[in-house]
Amino acid sequence: MLIRRQVRLIAMLVCSCMVPGSCPAQESPSMPEFRKGTVLVWEVLLQDVTREFVVRIARFTPDRLIEWEDMRSQGTVLILNRDLLEAGGYLNKKLFMPGKDTKSDHATTLWLSRKTYRTVKEKQKAQCKIDQVPGRMNYVGDGKITVEVDGSPTVLPIMIVQDDRGSEKWFLDQEDNPLMMKNTLRQYAQTLVSITTNQPDALRWLKGKKLQRLLAE
Repeated sequence: MLIRRQVRLIAMLVCSCMVPGSCPAQESPSMPEFRKGTVLVWEVLLQDVTREFVVRIARFTPDRLIEWEDMRSQGTVLILNRDLLEAGGYLNKKLFMPGKDTKSDHATTLWLSRKTYRTVKEKQKAQCKIDQVPGRMNYVGDGKITVEVDGSPTVLPIMIVQDDRGSEKWFLDQEDNPLMMKNTLRQYAQTLVSITTNQPDALRWLKGKKLQRLLAE
């Protein structure tokens, strides 16, 4: 799976260097609607070792329920609606506990809260607990990123922020879906490479009674 994806990425890069128009990326001001079965794939690079981090969405709104997996483990995360709207914290890793079902508590992960997104956009900075330690996110600028969306290279707008630990994050510049597109810190880089919104049967573990139980919490 990883090899196939790397081949596709190389092809995308080659096309971008060819004659304009030979392999154009579709430019989109917004993301297709996320729903049950949407699959997000990041490539994680750490000290020259690359692996995949996969998220599958079981519910996108009002609460956000996801299952995730990497090469060695898997689990689920529930981000409550109140946190998606108002949380003043952002967690990088804490909610991703192997083999466990975790729930947000005044913090989000992978997505900014709407409150933090608006504050950064309006004031160019936001006080934010990062991994439960008081900190600040500073607005760096806007940009664009090319991601494979439903099989097609698509240009998406991003908002770039840096925190006071030296980490730089790119978020989708969309208020109702400020998804983390890239996260870099020293030799670590996590980059979103594909989004698939048309796989309703993609879920592997969040099914049946387990899905009903977590949605009812």
